[in-house]
Amino acid sequence: MSRPINRRDFLRLSALGVGTAAFGPALAACGNGSASDDENTIVYAVQAFAHDAIRPIIDEFTAETGITVRLEGGPASGQDLLTQLVPAFNSGSTPYDVVDVDDPAGAALIAGGWLEPLDDALPADLAADLTPGMTEAMNTWNVKDGKTLRVYHNWDVGYYWVREDVLAAHDLVVPTSWDELVSIGTTIKRETGMYAMADAASKPGLTFVYLAYLTAQAGGDLYRFDDGTRQAFEFAKELIDRELAPRDMLTWTYDQLNAAYLQDQLLSMRQWPFFDGVAAGNSDWYAPEKVRIAPPPAGSGGAKTWAGGWGYAIPTASKKKEQAKKFINFMTSTEVAVRLAQATSFFVTARTSVMEAMADSPLIAALQEYADGNHIAPRPYHPQAARAETVIDDVGQAYLSGQLDLDAALAEGAERIADLS
Repeated sequence: MSRPINRRDFLRLSALGVGTAAFGPALAACGNGSASDDENTIVYAVQAFAHDAIRPIIDEFTAETGITVRLEGGPASGQDLLTQLVPAFNSGSTPYDVVDVDDPAGAALIAGGWLEPLDDALPADLAADLTPGMTEAMNTWNVKDGKTLRVYHNWDVGYYWVREDVLAAHDLVVPTSWDELVSIGTTIKRETGMYAMADAASKPGLTFVYLAYLTAQAGGDLYRFDDGTRQAFEFAKELIDRELAPRDMLTWTYDQLNAAYLQDQLLSMRQWPFFDGVAAGNSDWYAPEKVRIAPPPAGSGGAKTWAGGWGYAIPTASKKKEQAKKFINFMTSTEVAVRLAQATSFFVTARTSVMEAMADSPLIAALQEYADGNHIAPRPYHPQAARAETVIDDVGQAYLSGQLDLDAALAEGAERIADLS
């Protein structure tokens, strides 16, 4: 499935951050084939913060199979992963036998033919254990030509967090629609000065995250720049222009978004699950009613958010594919998937078994509510996802900051997405 890289692919991947300066060091570090010459040792690259949590479970795999797993610190972003691995893969080598891959990088590696099919490595009951939203995401991001090339171990949802205590103090309820968000937010802004809604929407990457969230609620196809996309862009700007969302959020990171919420500046926000730990860590401020997770306010397409995640993949260049497949079979088994989720939130997925075993967790209860309520849409898909998301960043920022009008922003976005094809 692997193939040499041609000039067009080189230029495309260079735009993702795989520059010529990265080629020499990456190839030198990778050597020839897998990083370990021991046939009973495989190398798994996953972000270092998860190592301690999953190590005891991996040691059980070694005791059961005799296959040792050496953990390496994987790249923290898909772009960094491509920078490191594409030169090695193109040379027919790999530093890892199993690698953790996010959605955009996964799309690039699948398009390049650099990932091994996993269908014969997956547990027979896996498909039945996935919730409908996760099944849709698997089919969108991890399957090509009927072959599964990546499998999720992490699947995060952008939740709608809301200050239920503030609403109760003003005899108001959680908004369930965009119209209610505007009307309730206007009242709260007048009475308290708090913004109705916010997200971190800076470049790179976070403008896309926010606009994809609103486009899901409008029922749009983000990369087609259709009517739903238009509605989402318009609503995002309406919130800013009416001072129901802070204009500064166009430059915010997630740390700044969290700080604004903790400083009582926001009635609600879209944020990832890690905020639960951030909020609980601020014990002087924390109260459950301050961090209520509710279904997202619905636009014309419903009360939607989107989910994406990281997953296991085996490079085609690995010389230990069978050992790697045994490892993935073990790690994705129902029993082990539950234990991994209990060990670290980075291994939580919307699998029925995981949600049933962890039903007492507030985050799992919220995930179950979102899954049962059909609130979860797949991450917007494009085969050149990293570049496509950059297009949304650029035209979204230009429109929301007033540099382009809506028609010009949508037209430019559509033209640039067409050029990627």
